[in-house]
Amino acid sequence: MDRRHLRVYGPAVAMKTHFIRGSKRASRCGAPMWAGLILLLLGAATLPALARTTAPPVTPPASAVIDDVEMEEVFVRGLLAEEGKKAFTGGEVTEAVRAAQGKRAEVVFERGREGVLDHASWQKAVVVIGSISKCEECPEWHMDSVSAGWFMTSDGLVATNYHVLEDEEAEQLGVMTADGRVFRIKEVVASDRHGDAAILRIEADGEQWEWLPLASGAEPGEEVRILSHPDGRFYSLSTGIVSRLHRAPAEEDGESRVWTTVTADFGAGSSGAPVLNEQGEVVGMVSSTAVLLADPEEGKDPAAEDVQMVFKDCVSLETMRGLLE
Repeated sequence: MDRRHLRVYGPAVAMKTHFIRGSKRASRCGAPMWAGLILLLLGAATLPALARTTAPPVTPPASAVIDDVEMEEVFVRGLLAEEGKKAFTGGEVTEAVRAAQGKRAEVVFERGREGVLDHASWQKAVVVIGSISKCEECPEWHMDSVSAGWFMTSDGLVATNYHVLEDEEAEQLGVMTADGRVFRIKEVVASDRHGDAAILRIEADGEQWEWLPLASGAEPGEEVRILSHPDGRFYSLSTGIVSRLHRAPAEEDGESRVWTTVTADFGAGSSGAPVLNEQGEVVGMVSSTAVLLADPEEGKDPAAEDVQMVFKDCVSLETMRGLLE
């Protein structure tokens, strides 16, 4: 888990907050799904999904009403469907995303492509990236983590966060589209650890996908929306504005990146989701949150009333373009 510290200043501030880009799974067989203030404190990261007991066969979701339990079951069954063919393990994907550091993806965008304006098309372009594991308490496999990604080309290149793929504990990882089709990861073609971005290709030769174009720029005050999977609540839509563009302090190796801060809500499980402008173009990608806390009473741990602001930072267009040839 990659952690940075962000010091905040002001008369009411008396502590250092943590900028966290990864949460690990803690699911139990039959455990309930829960959320609350901890979503703010943990940031947008790969979230432990609800582990389920076995269920009757299901068909992929087909209506506007999303069944989260069904989506999880479809993902597990899809990733295990091809007998004798195992998906990438977390260790293998971690090795691949690290090896892709500094590489660029060769992308040829379709000329004249305009933004995607309707929700149905956004949903087709946004994917679920998750992992499964064999349950320690029953003989079944369960969905173990949830995050997001999005098609940036029609031939199967998917953008997501670096930290989503750097998950050494995952047993098997895969990608699921909104219509319930599940694919294995074929390769990681480019990555930027400092910018928390990566591009992967799925095993789906010959398929043509709905994809989201990059915007020409992002401006403070611009209206945006995010389609993501917070707390395993698949394809949740939130809206807000671009708050600011800012350059982070240089890390120990001197590297620094520009980030886009937004006010649209996201939480753990939203990592890798696209941030879209009014034209349906990508202006950023969900990465993490940082919490500004007031000075709690001496001897007290921070509580909900101590939260003053939540800064929602996203991978910038500059970083994403840096991954492309």
